[in-house]
Amino acid sequence: MRMGRPTKKRSTRSNKSKETVNPNPPKFSSPTLIVGQISSNVIQSILAPALTDLAITSVEEYADALMVYEQAMVQQKLADGFIDEDDGELEEGEEVELDLDGNIVASSNDDEADAASPTTNNKTNMMPPPSTNHLFTTQNDIDELSTLLTDTSAHFSTPANTYKIHANAAKFERLLDEKYGKFRPFIEAHPQVEVVLKNIQRKYAMGQFSPLRKETPVSKTTAIMVLFMMHRNNVRLEALVLMATFCLVGLQPWALVTLVALGKWEMERRKGRRVLGMPRKMVVCEPYYAREENNNGEEIKEESEEEERAKKYALLTQPVGTKFNPADLSLRDDEYDVLLLGSGVETLYTAALLSRAGRKVCVLSPMEDVSECVAMEKQKQEGGRFAKVPFDVKGANVAHLSKQQQLLAPALSTTTDTQGGIRFARIGSGSDGYAHSILSVPGLGTDAISGETIPVIINAEGPLALAEYCSTCLGDGYPGTDLDGNDNGNSTSLGYIKACRQINAGSGDYYLSKLFASGSDKLKSSESNVYQQATLRPASAFLNKCLPLNAHIRCLMSALGMCNENLSPDHTSMAAHVTHLCAMMNEEGMAYPVGGPRALCHALTSVVEQCGGRVVSGAPLQELLFEKLPAVDDKESVKKKKTKEEKEGGDIAPSSAEGASGPKPRCIGVRLQNGCEIAVSETDGAVVSTLGFIPTFLHLVPADVRTAHGVPPGLPAISERRPLMKILVGLKGTADELSLTGADWYRLPNATLPRDELDALTGQVKFGTIGVDDASSLVGSGSEELGEDETMEITAGRGKRSKASAATASSSTTAEKKTSRSKFTAGASWMKVSFPSAKDPSWSDCHGSVSTCVVTIEADDDFVRMFDTKPQIYSILNNKGTAASGDMERMSGRVVKDLLETFPQLEDKIECIQICGPYRSGLTQNPARFAIKGNKPEMPYPGLFIGGADLTVGDSASGAIVGGWLAANAVMGYSFLDHLYLKKNITSDLKQFIEEPSMATERNGVIVEDLAVPFKEKVIEKKSDEEDANTNTAESSKEE
Repeated sequence: MRMGRPTKKRSTRSNKSKETVNPNPPKFSSPTLIVGQISSNVIQSILAPALTDLAITSVEEYADALMVYEQAMVQQKLADGFIDEDDGELEEGEEVELDLDGNIVASSNDDEADAASPTTNNKTNMMPPPSTNHLFTTQNDIDELSTLLTDTSAHFSTPANTYKIHANAAKFERLLDEKYGKFRPFIEAHPQVEVVLKNIQRKYAMGQFSPLRKETPVSKTTAIMVLFMMHRNNVRLEALVLMATFCLVGLQPWALVTLVALGKWEMERRKGRRVLGMPRKMVVCEPYYAREENNNGEEIKEESEEEERAKKYALLTQPVGTKFNPADLSLRDDEYDVLLLGSGVETLYTAALLSRAGRKVCVLSPMEDVSECVAMEKQKQEGGRFAKVPFDVKGANVAHLSKQQQLLAPALSTTTDTQGGIRFARIGSGSDGYAHSILSVPGLGTDAISGETIPVIINAEGPLALAEYCSTCLGDGYPGTDLDGNDNGNSTSLGYIKACRQINAGSGDYYLSKLFASGSDKLKSSESNVYQQATLRPASAFLNKCLPLNAHIRCLMSALGMCNENLSPDHTSMAAHVTHLCAMMNEEGMAYPVGGPRALCHALTSVVEQCGGRVVSGAPLQELLFEKLPAVDDKESVKKKKTKEEKEGGDIAPSSAEGASGPKPRCIGVRLQNGCEIAVSETDGAVVSTLGFIPTFLHLVPADVRTAHGVPPGLPAISERRPLMKILVGLKGTADELSLTGADWYRLPNATLPRDELDALTGQVKFGTIGVDDASSLVGSGSEELGEDETMEITAGRGKRSKASAATASSSTTAEKKTSRSKFTAGASWMKVSFPSAKDPSWSDCHGSVSTCVVTIEADDDFVRMFDTKPQIYSILNNKGTAASGDMERMSGRVVKDLLETFPQLEDKIECIQICGPYRSGLTQNPARFAIKGNKPEMPYPGLFIGGADLTVGDSASGAIVGGWLAANAVMGYSFLDHLYLKKNITSDLKQFIEEPSMATERNGVIVEDLAVPFKEKVIEKKSDEEDANTNTAESSKEE
């Protein structure tokens, strides 16, 4: 007890009400254990008692069922009378037979009795025996279960936990089978592979192999700024897309590389596929000069070298193409895939490419010779020496020869040569640096415009040689080389040429973009965008900006950029300027086909004919054929259209095919003047015209089609170049005897030296006008009658221009037109003189001791008239009769007089003269030509295509070939993905699938080069300095 307090009595009654019950008892606990006590042997404490109870219950149920069955059997036998009631019980000591389950087996006597009884077979009245599906039926089964549980409990309750090892091993085996399957032996032999795979799986589970990052590498603001700057710098669209996926989407670097690799693989796969219509087996063509076979199919005996050379030369005297025969109905009855209208190398080149690509082609040329070479008609009639001599009136000078040969090779390839035996010779010789052009510019190198002109020789020595000339003769800086290797020095001319080359670097992509839709312009490179911007600007602005100090350098650069047309820099597109200048400054110089354009055209014609096509010359073209569409205009729309036409007058309004609503009719063929209609296939047929935009749409497209469906976009804004006259001069003697040069001679009044003036107040230089102001030449008189083929409607859905309206306009401006008439003036007008025979090294062997000269001038107003319509066009007058022949003679006399003053060695060497023309020469090279959207190969009318020099630059053989290449690609249907990303086009496909030449030409056991025209190269070594000094001394002594 405690101090001061009594002791409390303790209660002996147990307080059961205060016992707490565990609200969360263990999930698995033995009923024999106290609540809360935990046993790790789950099998012994939980599973063993439960399973034993289930086994005992199963045995008891089976025994009860068996007893019921036995009693039922005894009752059945008693009812049947086979045994007595006492027989149903077993006496003590009686022997019975038991089966494995402990059941009593009936004796044989009982079986016999059952068999004898008729009712024993009626099993439907008998009770079925108990089911033997019980898992436990005897005490032995219970003992086996107890033993198994004891052993299992002892196995899993060992201190070393060996059961976990076995369990993990079994689990590992199962996982191996599930993961690797048949590759399990390899994994077991190389366990390090499994380690690598597990690491990969772990990283993948952690998200390290996700193609997208959790966070972008840079912020969205930074990414947008980078993309904006890339877009401003004209980065291509595919690069912008990849950059956006990396910066904005957060694409992993490996995923970006994988994406690019897959794209590259797909591109290579598509490169190997053929475009629609290209045959799987290309036609292998033989050379056009190959030996023929006789009627029995036997080859003619081998010819000697002299006979073979004579045969090849004889082919050059024959015109190209099969002459048109109105009685030949096969031309009308045959069905063609492509019809080509035109003449020249570009037309036959386009035809050869399409023929190789599996198209059946027919070329219809209005000229007597598809090669555009002209023969003298008077000499033919009189049988003179020049009866079969071809005059190259168009000029086949080829710039950038290496690139042009790559384009020509797929069209020319034969069994013996990749170029079809065609070779090109450089114009000029080694002694003059392979000079190809001589420029005579009024005032250049002199103090006054009216002073004596100093011609400038342009050769293949490149811009550096020209810069040295400008430094020596024109007062330009010297092109020295500094420590960094730059060779500009103080030379403004060299810097200007390099700037033009940088602009011209994008010309290829720019012209290639003509094959794409308008929405694909954004995919062009930055260089092509610079060139495109240059097409819209005049060349004079660039010249004044880059060359402000030296007017002579400005004058010379202007002459280099536009020597093929009498067009001043104020009206010349900068793109045409830089393209012509780069061609003149090319280190390869200019090249000319050996054998002339006839040899090249013969080779292309042979390819077309061997592929199943035809080349017809002298075909009189009348108009194109179009399918008829159902009429949709009602009377009100027709009235509105007529009213609008009357208001706008007779010009072609600046509308386009986009303005004409409704579908456009398909071009299905061409009609000739004799009524013969030649159609193309209905599915994928095409008509390609290389005649130019103006002749095609104003002469061949019917007026009702233009009126109803319009013209290509921008066509009313362009202008036609003034037609040209060709004066053919036959000369006595070879080029060596007459000292003729292969270089073309130009007189360029359009590049006349400008008169710069200094402003006394401001001190600034006021730039003078380069060349003669040709604004007056753009205004025509039109007072004379039109020719027969020019009395057509000058319309594109906006009305007509009649003779009366033209006469009214001419009478109202008589004074102005008198001052603006164009006449050829000897010594002042634009003129080009070329000697084709001096360019061809095989000329003398083929044609003997004669030479040819072609003088090109602009047609006078006596032969053409310009109409200030939209577009501005020239009308070729119908010059027939005595007055016309007199005009021709007077023109010829003035030209020959001017020619003899320039080349006095031709005095008394002229044998015959013939004047030809006027010839249409395409579009003028002003900015409007390059700015219009419709200047592309594919026209708004389905099935109609345009090719030739109008698509690129004018008066250029190289540009015309590129124009033909563009037309061929457009007909084949190559997409912008093929061109830009796959670098896949018609020439690359032909190179890939065509068979390479395998046959070698042997002569006397020696393999020789198979040439279409044999020739000997002239090797003229340059004189040494001592020889030059001796020659100069001798010449000076003679002069003294």
